[in-house]
Amino acid sequence: MKIGLIGLDTSHSEIFTKLLNDSQASHYVAGAKITHAIPTYSKDLPISRERFPNYYKIVTSKYGVIPVEDVEELMTVVDAVIIGTVDGRNHLDWFKKVVSYSKPVFIDKPVVMSSNEMKELINLSKVHHTPVMSSSSLRFSESVIAAANNTEIESGYFFGPTPRQQQMPGYFWYGIHLLEMVVTIFGTKVKHMKIETYPDCEQIHMTFASGKHVIIRGENDWHNRFGAILHSKESVHSLRLWEEEKPYYAGLIEQVVHFFETGVSPVPIEETEQIIELIERITSLCREQF
Repeated sequence: MKIGLIGLDTSHSEIFTKLLNDSQASHYVAGAKITHAIPTYSKDLPISRERFPNYYKIVTSKYGVIPVEDVEELMTVVDAVIIGTVDGRNHLDWFKKVVSYSKPVFIDKPVVMSSNEMKELINLSKVHHTPVMSSSSLRFSESVIAAANNTEIESGYFFGPTPRQQQMPGYFWYGIHLLEMVVTIFGTKVKHMKIETYPDCEQIHMTFASGKHVIIRGENDWHNRFGAILHSKESVHSLRLWEEEKPYYAGLIEQVVHFFETGVSPVPIEETEQIIELIERITSLCREQF
């Protein structure tokens, strides 16, 4: 299967291509290959503009991905698409350009930047019969999957980095990783939410309709230590994702390839829509504090 990649301005472009194209790579995922890419980036977003030259060179020179100029050229030579630009503001626009080809599309986080955009994306996918999937890689960590299958877990404390981008406010850019971990294990039916802000972090208290509850500690500075402490009546479970032998990116790409093959997303698009709504609720509560 040939995959087209839109965007070469994020570390994911290198990671995804390595896992799919390098058969010698640890945790290589067989069955698909990124063959072509549209080399686009956002001029007004420093993390996009500054990273683009390096990832463009790596993906095209090291892994042999062919750059193409436009969507029409891309869609004639690939079987599926990854919209992988770091800038969530342009994801809906790119989706509009490829949706009419009815080929499966994976959209890297954040899928879009509002509930209204999400509704438009879902409607377009239905009209054009285009399968669509979006997900953070962290929900496919082996420890998160194991926890999601443990019905005895009643509460949890999640921690990880939540650095911000002015152009993608709140939890749209990085906080979505922690939210996807929580949703994978506890679901999306959040009944009550409270936010506490500190100099080095933000803590979100969530109570679910089931009565289960969690605390999310989002730390202002970036690092790679995503994890959780989960409680059941009889035991405590520690999740330290940065120490796992199998990277969660490999778990994600395995699921993406399966999605491209079957057209069935392991993450219902309705759940992704509810995650966007949770991010908007968090943003609204933060505004009320100031």
